[in-house]
Amino acid sequence: MTVNAGPGDAPRPAAVRGNDWRAVVLPRPFAPTLPLSVVVPCRAAPGPLTLTLAALEGQSYPRNLFEVVVVDDGSTPPLAIGSNRPFPVRLVRREPSGFGLAAARNAGAGAAAHDILVFLDSDVIPAAGLLAAHARWHHAVSDALTLGLCAYVSTARLDEATIRSPGEGGLPRLLANRAADPLWQQRHLVRTGDFTSTHDDMFRAVAGGNLAIRRAFFEEVGGFDESFTRYGGEDTEFGYRIWCRGGLLVPVREAFGWHQGRWAQGREPKERDLDQQGEKLAHLIPDPSFRRIGRGPVFAVPRHVATIAAGDAPPERLLETVGALLADPWDDLAVRVEIPADRQDLHRRLETLLDPDPRLTITPAGTALEDFPHSPFHLSLSGGAIPPPGLVPKLRARLGDAATATAELADGSKATIARARFLHRAHRAGGIAADYGDSRSIRLPRFASSRSRAAAPRTRQRRGALAALDRVWDEARRVRGPVSAWRFVAWLALSLHWALRQTHVAVRRGCAGP
Repeated sequence: MTVNAGPGDAPRPAAVRGNDWRAVVLPRPFAPTLPLSVVVPCRAAPGPLTLTLAALEGQSYPRNLFEVVVVDDGSTPPLAIGSNRPFPVRLVRREPSGFGLAAARNAGAGAAAHDILVFLDSDVIPAAGLLAAHARWHHAVSDALTLGLCAYVSTARLDEATIRSPGEGGLPRLLANRAADPLWQQRHLVRTGDFTSTHDDMFRAVAGGNLAIRRAFFEEVGGFDESFTRYGGEDTEFGYRIWCRGGLLVPVREAFGWHQGRWAQGREPKERDLDQQGEKLAHLIPDPSFRRIGRGPVFAVPRHVATIAAGDAPPERLLETVGALLADPWDDLAVRVEIPADRQDLHRRLETLLDPDPRLTITPAGTALEDFPHSPFHLSLSGGAIPPPGLVPKLRARLGDAATATAELADGSKATIARARFLHRAHRAGGIAADYGDSRSIRLPRFASSRSRAAAPRTRQRRGALAALDRVWDEARRVRGPVSAWRFVAWLALSLHWALRQTHVAVRRGCAGP
């Protein structure tokens, strides 16, 4: 399935299978026609901001088709950006209120005049083709998130005039011989075949310093979460919501930038903030990388949502269905009971018996996707069904990497499970979830061993070396042939290199002392 787009076509949703952005047919040659807004949040960093603005003057994108919105995130003294620029530039001020990067980005998006939003951190020097590389996709697709790449480089002794006139070879040659760090996202790109694999965690590579999205889709997913008031995490969580909503995640290598400063520069306080963000991210991102699996607290965003259509099922049978699901050993679960409007007596009875359970919602007939848009797995079954023990983990395990799967239960009723991102995509682009991924009919074992992984999931999130071994094992199980084997070996090599590099930085920091 492809998306066809030309210069005169209105952008449409990405009706592709999986995350196969290669199926999108882009306009060739690309002649920009749509204006865009560059949102640049900045907090007390006028020096780096000056270099970023200077590099924006050298963009290949027509200057009459973009504006720059600088958001002063409570700087003291306030930022001054001047007016001598060859493109429109506006300054939006926020009152000092602590670290507010998410709120600053939202403020910039709200003040932006155009429908294509490019988010660029104030310490990122954009290559000349960055804006055009992002915009090309957003001329064709309405629900893509384009992710540019950044290298960490020393910018010591560079000034505005040099960035404006870098000489022969441009910025790449000017910055080529400076001390730099590798692209941290590269190992994720290798692992996922440039985001074309069936991995569920591609969103982990999203970084807010160099990305673009159309305004309507940005607003549909809710923008950045302004409850993030420490360094880090807000872009990963934003990327997760984009992913769960069925957005197309596109790596755009041509949208390149240079982060001003080496990776380890000022890293220690950032790492402390990231550690403290862990519990918050566990509530918002229902992925094993962020959340333990098994019994535990009720999370803000449940991993699974089971919807029971009450229909004309007797109350006692319906209570049995609900009770069996709430007793499921994989309890990262919300249960919805949809009751027809003509059965208000049943609604009142269930509310009296079950409503105190925070995992349960009793609601009129509707769609679970609206109530739980960011829960990645949605199940549905009838009110008369008798789910077997461990139904949720069994369905999830047999779903594999498919979009949807259906199983027949012992009583003859059906239970289905679907990935939310394909349900969302079908809602926007048309069709059904199975149009965008595989659909499976599965058989469930009639008798489950109490020692099975499905019936007794891991109860704590592993950390440190054990977590690393788990991830290596998970990736090794995906090897199916020469191509996936090469990806696994290349990813493992890059990951080991990154881990050794981080260890080296930590040792040097420790030797330096306080």
